[in-house]
Amino acid sequence: MKITSVPIQELGNNAYLLAVPEAGEVVAIDPPRDIDLLMEAIEATGLRLSWTLETHVHNDFVSGCRELVAVSGAKLGASAEADLHYPWERLQDGQELVIGPYRLRVLATPGHTPEHVSYLLIDESGNPMTLFSGGSLMVGTAARPDLLGPADSWRLASELRRSLQDKLLKLPDQVQVLPTHAGGSFCATGTGGEPSTTIGKERSGNPLALVADDTEFAAIALAQKPYPLYFDRMRSLNQLGAPLIGRHLPKPNRLNVDEFETWLARGAAILDLRPGHAVLRGHLPNSYAVGVDGSHSSWVGWLISPERPLLLVSDDQTQESESVLQLARIGYDRIVGVLDGGVDAWVAAKRPLRHFGGSKARELEQRLRAGERVIVVDVRESYEWFGGHVPGSVNLPLHEVTHGADGLPRGPELAVHCGHLYRGVLGASLLEQLGYDHLTVIEDGFDGWAKLHDRAGVAR
Repeated sequence: MKITSVPIQELGNNAYLLAVPEAGEVVAIDPPRDIDLLMEAIEATGLRLSWTLETHVHNDFVSGCRELVAVSGAKLGASAEADLHYPWERLQDGQELVIGPYRLRVLATPGHTPEHVSYLLIDESGNPMTLFSGGSLMVGTAARPDLLGPADSWRLASELRRSLQDKLLKLPDQVQVLPTHAGGSFCATGTGGEPSTTIGKERSGNPLALVADDTEFAAIALAQKPYPLYFDRMRSLNQLGAPLIGRHLPKPNRLNVDEFETWLARGAAILDLRPGHAVLRGHLPNSYAVGVDGSHSSWVGWLISPERPLLLVSDDQTQESESVLQLARIGYDRIVGVLDGGVDAWVAAKRPLRHFGGSKARELEQRLRAGERVIVVDVRESYEWFGGHVPGSVNLPLHEVTHGADGLPRGPELAVHCGHLYRGVLGASLLEQLGYDHLTVIEDGFDGWAKLHDRAGVAR
């Protein structure tokens, strides 16, 4: 028996393959929509995919279960309460799936979502070995219970406490815990950086394991960061079933400048996939600086409607392929093309480029000391700003820029920054779309400011 983890890094998630040679079978758990790597791994075992299982109806990515069923004929298993609109095996609490000498026991663990289940792997001697916990138990925390809206949050928080404390943490100490959601997932705050844990570690060290009162538990479980807007449609998309895309993702059409501009006239959005430093050197007007070197899909899903056509600008086809992959994982399929030749082709066609000023924290400090009128705009989250910020800076979290920039003056220069560079460049690109044209990006961000002052001169 072998368990393989398949990371979905930009979303902070893991899928799993459970291979049991004695049974000639493989089981997939919480697979992403892009299945080629999974199928390669399955084919390398020489075994048959018998089940593809969901721990819950996902809010953060498009499930790949239907894709795997379509190419392999495997059975799709999920909670009987999942309310899927396509065929699935309705799994009940306590039900066991026999995989050769092993069994997978279904455990109803509502809380993160109402229909959530976990899968407990039991060996041939009847000993619990591994818990595939989805979001019901994570390293140092559990997944948030607020994704269905405020009306259900308190009830789900209470259910989460019971699932965690009365069921999962009653398992033996040595049981390995393999969560789907991990560090970097918007589905939880406070998870550790380790990909796995044990019941014993979580029973003694997980803050949620130590709180017996529903109100206190909910106060912890509901203290979460904002999440991308695309989450609001993902649950229903997974219940209805996203369009099947097949084993291999499509390659975007290559468009010349005239074709590219035709789509612009139809309302398409430009995604600049290049790193921030390249964007500073020159970019197409009104593009979104969402490089694939950062949280690309999350920010596209936060800022742009899934119905809007998308145009890509890149340095190379590797960036394009990564964008197509990440966007497919969140159900953004309307990529109408990529600018053939990139920025160089745009310039050769005598089309205009826009530029942001680039500056370092030391230069910003010198200008502020000299009394220059520069408005410092910090696009980090509020909790980051309260942890330390440039004195006099305006905190405008990145996801609020489009609707919250009205109070910024249009005359003075705006010096935009985040922790380092990625969100700062994206923030500047959003402000450019709102008509601000005197923009500078602080390339080393607040990290540079804090190092410059050794945290002295940092307002709190």
